Amino acid sequence: MKRVVRFLIRLYPAWWRQRYGRELEALLEDSGSRAPDVWDLFRAAMEMQMKTSSFARIVSLCGIAGLVLAGAVAFSMPYRYRSTATLKVEPDSNAFARVTQAAFTQNALTTIVVNHKLYRRERMRMQMEEVIDRMRREIRIVPAAPNLAQVSFAYEDPIEAQRVSQDLVGRIISTNLFTPNAPMIQLVAPADEATRQIEGKARTAMTSLGLPAGLLFGVVLALILRRREPAS
Repeated sequence: MKRVVRFLIRLYPAWWRQRYGRELEALLEDSGSRAPDVWDLFRAAMEMQMKTSSFARIVSLCGIAGLVLAGAVAFSMPYRYRSTATLKVEPDSNAFARVTQAAFTQNALTTIVVNHKLYRRERMRMQMEEVIDRMRREIRIVPAAPNLAQVSFAYEDPIEAQRVSQDLVGRIISTNLFTPNAPMIQLVAPADEATRQIEGKARTAMTSLGLPAGLLFGVVLALILRRREPAS
């Protein structure tokens, strides 16, 4: 806690630290600083620093820059499209899970990635195992009713999303044919036309993080620049 207090005291202007810094540090050490004390120290330091126009200008500009940059990154990310197929299965989730696990092996998914030319950019900088892990996160298998299951896949290309979703379903059905004591699995609805997923909230959340990140960077930058200023 002493290190935290000393760091917060350093956030105050130099003239204030020279006059009151040691006295305040000794007072807090004697009384035992608590969480409210730490917050009060930080808030008072920021209020005192913001009274200086140059400090406030740097922090404000960095906050705005962080917001704009985060927004640009968030809204430049490609949309993802999800295609869903529906299967009729016996109400035995354990048996169906075993079939899907046997169908979606590492080799099977690697074949899908290569055949459909998925994740081209990622494959240039990532190992295939990492690419497959990402692909698994885009595959969803959820119950739609007591005897229905939906298999879907999300990708940035809606056409490929639909093709891969249908490929996944086909592998489930074919694997089920050669699995002993396998449950009954029938295709009810083929992979539909991929629809864009609603990502507005995620993009807005990512954008909103740019403001506090920019403000924090601005505080650090302003303090560094102030320390470099020659003493008058």
